[in-house]
Amino acid sequence: MSALWAPIGWGPERSERTAGARWLRAVPRVPTKLARFPFILVLIGVFGIGMAGLLMLNTTLQNQAFQFRTLNRQATLLAYDQAALQVQIDQLSAPSELARRASALGMRPNPRPGFLVVPGGKIIGKPEAVRGNEAPDLIVRTPAELAARQAAAEAKKRAAAEAKAAAQRAAAAEADQAAAQTAARQRVPGDQGTESGGNPGRN
Repeated sequence: MSALWAPIGWGPERSERTAGARWLRAVPRVPTKLARFPFILVLIGVFGIGMAGLLMLNTTLQNQAFQFRTLNRQATLLAYDQAALQVQIDQLSAPSELARRASALGMRPNPRPGFLVVPGGKIIGKPEAVRGNEAPDLIVRTPAELAARQAAAEAKKRAAAEAKAAAQRAAAAEADQAAAQTAARQRVPGDQGTESGGNPGRN
């Protein structure tokens, strides 16, 4: 080889390096072993955290199920209440109920009403004042009014019966008095005849 093409590091310096490198050796790597006790502690911690998480998850699910049942029961009760209130609204908005409440307020049906046209102010019909006896069949009596009328009728019947009994008692008393007077009149002539018959004998 020519000096121009000699390999790099070839020469007396490399020979010295290779001679010194023979005394150097790679230190073998010591295998690292994980201690058993810390590993067991880590496993116990992981399992403990997992069990605690499962317990919390189970408790949360049970609470949510209990709340769901409670809310479902409340929704059912509210639905029943809504249905009952709707029935009451239907009953109160019935025409018969409106007529009854109007009669309770003192209102009476008007068979000859008048209608007012709002935009123009024109009156259709001939309105007349209601006296209250135009349509007695259309008046819906309230239970209180019916009870009051029944009580008044019973009181009237009771007063009529008492008046009749008093008249009968008065008639009986008058009859007794007339009988007593007639008996007294019948007794008076007999007594006078006896006295007149006795007096001549004494003379």
